[in-house]
Amino acid sequence: MSERKPFALLNEEKKRLNVYHLEDMEPYFEDRKNLPSGRVFTTKRGKIAIEGLRMIERDYNLSWYAAVRKFWDNDTYWNHEMIFYRGNVITAKQAYEAADKLAGAMVACGIVVGDEIGCCVSNHPIVPILMLAASKVGAKVNFFGSHYDPVFVEQILNEVTPKLFVSTDDEYQHIKHIVDKAAFQKKLIVSLADCLPEHPEETEGYESHLADHYHFDNLAKDLVAGDDKAVLLEDFLAFGAPHADEVVDENGLDTEFLITYTSGSTKVGFPKRMIHRNRSAIVVGIFHDPKLCGNPSVKNLRGMTMIHTDTNTNLITMISDSFFTQWSVAMEPLSGRDDFLDLLYLNKPNFVLATTGFWLEAARQNLIDGKYSDRKLPWLLATMAVGEACQPGEEKFINRFMKKNKAGSGVSLAGPIHFPWAPIGIGGGDTEHGGIYYTLFKRLKDMGNKAKFKKGTVGMAPVPYAQACVVREDGNGNFVEVGYNEYGIIVANSATTMAGYKNFDRVREKVITDCYGMQWVSCDVYGFIDSDGAIHMKDRRDSKIVTENGVTVLPFQIADAIQEDSDNIMTSVVTTGEEDGKTMFVVNFQLSPFAKKEEGDVIEDMDKKLKEQFSNIYDRIVYRQFDENEPFPCAPSGKRHMAAVSEMGLDGVKVLKDGKLTKK
Repeated sequence: MSERKPFALLNEEKKRLNVYHLEDMEPYFEDRKNLPSGRVFTTKRGKIAIEGLRMIERDYNLSWYAAVRKFWDNDTYWNHEMIFYRGNVITAKQAYEAADKLAGAMVACGIVVGDEIGCCVSNHPIVPILMLAASKVGAKVNFFGSHYDPVFVEQILNEVTPKLFVSTDDEYQHIKHIVDKAAFQKKLIVSLADCLPEHPEETEGYESHLADHYHFDNLAKDLVAGDDKAVLLEDFLAFGAPHADEVVDENGLDTEFLITYTSGSTKVGFPKRMIHRNRSAIVVGIFHDPKLCGNPSVKNLRGMTMIHTDTNTNLITMISDSFFTQWSVAMEPLSGRDDFLDLLYLNKPNFVLATTGFWLEAARQNLIDGKYSDRKLPWLLATMAVGEACQPGEEKFINRFMKKNKAGSGVSLAGPIHFPWAPIGIGGGDTEHGGIYYTLFKRLKDMGNKAKFKKGTVGMAPVPYAQACVVREDGNGNFVEVGYNEYGIIVANSATTMAGYKNFDRVREKVITDCYGMQWVSCDVYGFIDSDGAIHMKDRRDSKIVTENGVTVLPFQIADAIQEDSDNIMTSVVTTGEEDGKTMFVVNFQLSPFAKKEEGDVIEDMDKKLKEQFSNIYDRIVYRQFDENEPFPCAPSGKRHMAAVSEMGLDGVKVLKDGKLTKK
C-alpha cells in the first residue's frame, strides 16, 4: 500500500469538503483493485473518466454561465429553443440577453462574488435565467420553498444577503409577511404570467382542451403595489440593462453556486441545506458526452421541470444537464400529481424526471380511468423515476402504460434507431453527491440480462467519474470495505459531491473513514454492489430492526420477498408497530390492477412465502392492504408519505385467517 498520507475529504479549517480529484486517489487503491472501490482504476471506462476530468480542469475552469454558453453560442444553437414555457419559445440568444441584463441589475444592487441571494420561485423561465445571471456575477443562489416551516423561512431570510430577494408571485403571496420583516433593499417579484405566449392558440403543439393552462393571473402587480422596495421583472431588467457590461466573470469550477435542499430523515419543514460549487453542475453536464458516458447521442430534445426548484434534481439534473446536451427545458410551475398526465401533453417533453408516485398516477389515469385513451406518447423517450423506490411491481405497471402509449417511438437515437417503447429508467443517489446513480431503459436491460442467463435485475450504474463502495463495521468501530454482492452502507466520492451542508456539524456526520484512512461521504442507505459494478439501494442506513428478544430484521428483505410476485403485487412496504411490548411487522401492500391471479390466492401465496422465509418472526407479521378506495398516503411532493404510513402503527391491520384478511 502507498505510504502517502491518507486523503482527507473533510476540511475543518474551511468548513467544507475538499474538492475530489479521482486521479489523485489511484495510489490509495493499489491493494484493493479487486474490490468495487478500485474498479474505476481497472476499467476502460474509468480511465476515460480520469482523462475527462483532466479535460474539464483544463478547458472548463469557468462559471456555469460561461460553460453552458460554449455549447449554445454557435450558428446551430444560438437561435434555437433553449426554454419553453407553455407554448412560448425562448431562444438561447434571448435567454442570455435577459441573463446579462439580470446580472447587470444584480451588480447595480451591489451583489458581489460570494453573496447568497434568497430565491423562492416556481418553475418559470426566470429560474434558468437567474442561474445564468448569478453564476456570471459569482453569487450563490439559495432556492427554498414557501412550504417550509415559517420559522425556517425566517432563518433563511435572515442569513442571505439583504441586497436582493427574488420570488414568483404564487410563492411570494404565502411568505410576504415574513419577507417584509427581513428588510430587503430590493425585491424582484416575477409573475407566472410573465413570458406566457400572447396568442397560445397560434403556438406549435397547442392543446385546445387545456386552454386554461395557457393563462395565469398576474398577482405580482398587486403584491408590489405600495412597496417601494419591490419591482416587477420587466422593470428590473430595464434597470439592469445599462449595467450589463459592468459584470466581470472571473469565476471557476470551485466558485460556490447553488444552495439546494434535501429532506432526508430530517424534521419536516426543516430540510438540510447543501452548498454546491459550479463544479457539481459542470462535471455532470460535460459527462453527458457519449464518449465519456457511453450513452447514445441525441440532440434537440426537450426536458420538463416540475419538481420543486429547491432540489438538485430540478436545477442540475433537469435544467443544467439538459443545457449541456443542447436540449431545451420546458418550465412547468404546476407540480400536482393529479395534473401530471395533463402536463405531459401540454409540454410534450422527451425527458422527464418525476417521483414514482407521479408515474403511477399518470399510468392509473390512463390505464384504469381511460384518460387520453385515444392519444399516444411517441415523444416521451427518457422517463426516470426518482426520489423514492420504484419496486418491480410498480415498474411493470408504469411500463405497461409506456408500452400501450408507444412512449419514445417517435424519437430516434444515434442513427435510425427507434424504440417501440421506452421503459421507465431509475434515478438514484442522494443529492449530496449530485445524484450519481441511474439506469436508463431499465426493462430492456433486464431483458438483456435474462438473455445472457444472468439472475436478478439490473442495478443502477454509477456515473463514470464517481467512485463508490460498500462498507461495514467490523465490531471494533472500524469501517471495512466489503466485496461484490455483500450488504453494507453505500458510500461514494464524486467530482459532483457537495461542498458541504450549511451546518458543518452535519457534514461530519456524513463522512466515514475506512480502515485504509480514506474518507467517503455516506449515501446513508443499505445495499450492495453487484459483480457488474452496479448499485442496488435497499433501505435507509438506520432501517435495521432489533426486536426485544434480540432478532435482527431488515424490513426491505420482507418487501423484496413479496415483490417476487411482481405480476400480482404492485407495492410492498414494511413498517413496524408495537403490541404488548413486542415489535410487530406491518406488510403494507397494494395489488396490481392487472393481477393475473384472484386476490385471495395472491394474498395466500404471499403469506405462505413469508411463513417459509421468515419463520422466526412470522407470528409478528400482520397486513394492511391499500387499494383504489384507500390509496397509500401521498406527501405534498407526490411521494408515498412513509411517515404517515409508519404513524398508523397497528391501526386497522389484519391477519390471514381461512384464506381471508381478517381484522386482528
